[in-house]
Amino acid sequence: MKFKVGDKVSLRRPMKPYYSGYSGNPDVIVGVGQVGVVGAVDVPAVHPTRSGKTRTFNCIDFMLPGVFQGDARHARCTWRVSASDEDLRLVEG
Repeated sequence: MKFKVGDKVSLRRPMKPYYSGYSGNPDVIVGVGQVGVVGAVDVPAVHPTRSGKTRTFNCIDFMLPGVFQGDARHARCTWRVSASDEDLRLVEG
Protein backbone atom coordinates (compact mmCIF):
# COMPACT_ATOMS: atom_id res chain seq x y z
CA MET A 1 0.00 0.00 0.00
CA LYS A 2 1.20 3.49 -0.76
CA PHE A 3 0.75 6.07 1.95
CA LYS A 4 0.34 9.83 1.64
CA VAL A 5 1.34 12.76 3.83
CA GLY A 6 -1.23 13.21 6.59
CA ASP A 7 -2.31 9.55 6.80
CA LYS A 8 -2.69 8.20 10.33
CA VAL A 9 -0.71 4.99 10.73
CA SER A 10 0.57 2.58 13.34
CA LEU A 11 3.69 0.42 13.29
CA ARG A 12 3.65 -3.33 12.71
CA ARG A 13 6.74 -3.72 14.94
CA PRO A 14 8.40 -1.56 17.61
CA MET A 15 10.90 0.91 16.18
CA LYS A 16 13.47 3.37 17.49
CA PRO A 17 12.99 6.99 16.31
CA TYR A 18 15.68 9.35 15.10
CA TYR A 19 17.89 10.79 17.88
CA SER A 20 16.72 8.25 20.46
CA GLY A 21 19.54 7.82 22.97
CA TYR A 22 21.67 10.36 21.09
CA SER A 23 23.27 13.44 22.64
CA GLY A 24 21.47 13.22 25.98
CA ASN A 25 18.06 12.27 24.57
CA PRO A 26 16.23 9.42 26.28
CA ASP A 27 16.17 5.95 24.73
CA VAL A 28 12.78 5.78 23.05
CA ILE A 29 10.90 2.94 21.39
CA VAL A 30 7.66 3.63 19.51
CA GLY A 31 5.47 0.60 20.05
CA VAL A 32 2.94 -1.30 18.00
CA GLY A 33 -0.45 0.37 18.24
CA GLN A 34 0.82 3.91 18.81
CA VAL A 35 -0.68 6.22 16.17
CA GLY A 36 1.46 8.60 14.17
CA VAL A 37 1.05 10.85 11.15
CA VAL A 38 2.91 10.41 7.86
CA GLY A 39 5.17 13.43 7.41
CA ALA A 40 7.00 12.44 4.21
CA VAL A 41 6.81 9.62 1.66
CA ASP A 42 9.21 8.09 -0.85
CA VAL A 43 12.27 9.50 0.91
CA PRO A 44 15.38 8.07 -0.79
CA ALA A 45 17.72 6.11 1.45
CA VAL A 46 21.36 7.21 1.59
CA HIS A 47 22.69 3.78 0.67
CA PRO A 48 21.38 1.75 -2.28
CA THR A 49 20.53 -1.93 -2.03
CA ARG A 50 23.15 -4.52 -3.01
CA SER A 51 21.62 -4.60 -6.49
CA GLY A 52 22.15 -0.84 -6.78
CA LYS A 53 18.45 0.00 -6.59
CA THR A 54 17.51 3.07 -4.56
CA ARG A 55 15.35 2.23 -1.55
CA THR A 56 12.74 4.64 -0.24
CA PHE A 57 11.00 4.96 3.11
CA ASN A 58 8.34 7.01 4.88
CA CYS A 59 8.80 9.42 7.80
CA ILE A 60 6.20 9.06 10.54
CA ASP A 61 5.78 11.60 13.35
CA PHE A 62 4.69 10.34 16.77
CA MET A 63 3.70 12.64 19.63
CA LEU A 64 5.00 11.22 22.91
CA PRO A 65 3.77 13.67 25.58
CA GLY A 66 6.31 14.12 28.34
CA VAL A 67 9.12 12.40 26.41
CA PHE A 68 11.21 15.35 25.30
CA GLN A 69 13.78 15.57 22.55
CA GLY A 70 16.48 18.01 23.56
CA ASP A 71 15.94 20.52 26.37
CA ALA A 72 12.60 19.89 28.12
CA ARG A 73 12.04 23.66 28.30
CA HIS A 74 11.28 23.58 24.56
CA ALA A 75 8.68 20.80 25.00
CA ARG A 76 9.58 19.02 21.74
CA CYS A 77 7.81 15.70 22.13
CA THR A 78 7.45 14.76 18.44
CA TRP A 79 9.61 11.80 17.47
CA ARG A 80 10.18 10.77 13.83
CA VAL A 81 10.49 7.16 12.71
CA SER A 82 11.60 5.98 9.27
CA ALA A 83 9.54 3.02 8.11
CA SER A 84 8.95 1.06 4.93
CA ASP A 85 5.43 0.52 3.61
CA GLU A 86 5.57 -3.04 4.98
CA ASP A 87 6.20 -1.69 8.51
CA LEU A 88 3.01 0.40 8.52
CA ARG A 89 -0.71 -0.15 8.96
CA LEU A 90 -3.29 2.50 8.03
CA VAL A 91 -5.46 3.64 10.95
CA GLU A 92 -9.04 4.42 10.02
CA GLY A 93 -10.65 7.62 11.22
